[in-house]
Amino acid sequence: MRNPRNLALALLAVLAVLAAGCGGGGGGNKSGGGATPSGATLVRSGALAFVSVNSDLGSSQWQAVDALSHKFPGRAKAIAQLKQAFTKQKIDYNNDVKPALGPEVDVAVVTGATLSDTSFAVLTKPDDPGKYKALVAKLNASDTSGKPAVYREVNGWYALSTSQQMIDNVLKGGSGSLSDDGAFKDALASLPTDALAKAYVSGQQLATVIQQFSQQSNSPLNLSTTGLDKLDFIGASLSAESDGVRLRGAVSGSGSKALGSGSYSSKLMDGVPGDALAFLSFQGGGAADQIQKLESNAQLGPALKQMESSLGVSFKDILDLIRNEVAFYVRPGTPLPEFSLVLESSDEQKTIGTLDKLFTRLGATGLTQPCSGAPQSGVAIKCVQISRLAIRYGAFDGKVLLSTGPSAISEYKATGSKLADDPDFKSAKAASGLPDSNGGFLYVNLKDTIPAIESLAGFGGATIPPEVAANLAPLRSLTAWGGGSGDTRTFDVFLEIK
Repeated sequence: MRNPRNLALALLAVLAVLAAGCGGGGGGNKSGGGATPSGATLVRSGALAFVSVNSDLGSSQWQAVDALSHKFPGRAKAIAQLKQAFTKQKIDYNNDVKPALGPEVDVAVVTGATLSDTSFAVLTKPDDPGKYKALVAKLNASDTSGKPAVYREVNGWYALSTSQQMIDNVLKGGSGSLSDDGAFKDALASLPTDALAKAYVSGQQLATVIQQFSQQSNSPLNLSTTGLDKLDFIGASLSAESDGVRLRGAVSGSGSKALGSGSYSSKLMDGVPGDALAFLSFQGGGAADQIQKLESNAQLGPALKQMESSLGVSFKDILDLIRNEVAFYVRPGTPLPEFSLVLESSDEQKTIGTLDKLFTRLGATGLTQPCSGAPQSGVAIKCVQISRLAIRYGAFDGKVLLSTGPSAISEYKATGSKLADDPDFKSAKAASGLPDSNGGFLYVNLKDTIPAIESLAGFGGATIPPEVAANLAPLRSLTAWGGGSGDTRTFDVFLEIK
């Protein structure tokens, strides 16, 4: 793609203003953010990717963004800096940018015979075509490459790119449009109707691009070993809510099974202490099966055999460690946080044996050395030392727990305050909509984690500016989870802001 400078600058200007909440109360007569982006009707069928941004600042979505932005003390300063940046480019948002946009700004990418033939275009239906043309002229005037951006008008819409040939490649012409593609319609159906932005990637075209890249780099890749050749689409949306921002997406096709094997309720969370700063749970069976197929890959197979020889453990035994539920959690510690890994095991002795082999081989390289570990709550403890860090591990009740904490197993088995009952976790769960049964989830208590990181930075001699700390304070939690069944996997990521 030649000379994307003008295009990138235009997009940056638009998105930065929107993100800052400028003009959040106006333009309510626009109709952006609908279920099907109108710009998709102009793009040729079979496009690789399509991103649609709701640029109607009077919509409910941007009103929610504006409300959230007022929770950050640095809002006014950020907007002032943004306006100053516009001024340096001799661009005024209200006079130059706002009237040059329609209620929707789209980016379409279309593949070609080779990677270098990939084309892209930015589309919008401006409120004032004259202002649109003037804005492009101003951006081109500040360009020093000698390759100005070009545009074309189609039924009141304007397509912008770096050449007319690219615009030809993106627009449908007399052929079918992207809006009629079944995969595109299915992707949109998997996303919320109201959103700040929506994105679509064709699974078939993505496989083509990856194959082109592997051939160009002289490293042919068998996509069937990764499942990338069996994806129909990837869809995602970004939306604002009253108490945070949500990223939602879906991956469809039989290859999506590598992302998870269905919903479950975490068993390993039951013992996690209530003061945990972060918790992650997943079932690795599907991913382990996909990874094991790499042994048959002509390029990666020999490397995996070499890894087996180096570690002294078969690749299958390593993958068996994660075939059931796996949990990882972080707790406060001094001076470093405490890290713990819990593995659900149907054969505790085999799991312990695999870990023993790994640590023994690492010990032969001088990376680890054995240390003593006293029993905890009736559980025999093994210990290895990495530099000054001791890792203790033991097996109990169908689980194997490894931790940098001195008494993690006793605290995991003890009764008392647990993460599931913690008020901060309950608040994050309610705000995000995290279901009890899911395909694996991540929780981070930002309210306590950010101050802990700031303290750790201070311990290391670094200083966090007060304005940075103040603007991090509204971030309360981050919750992410997967789900789905059959040939479709979904995911949600929610950033709680108070």
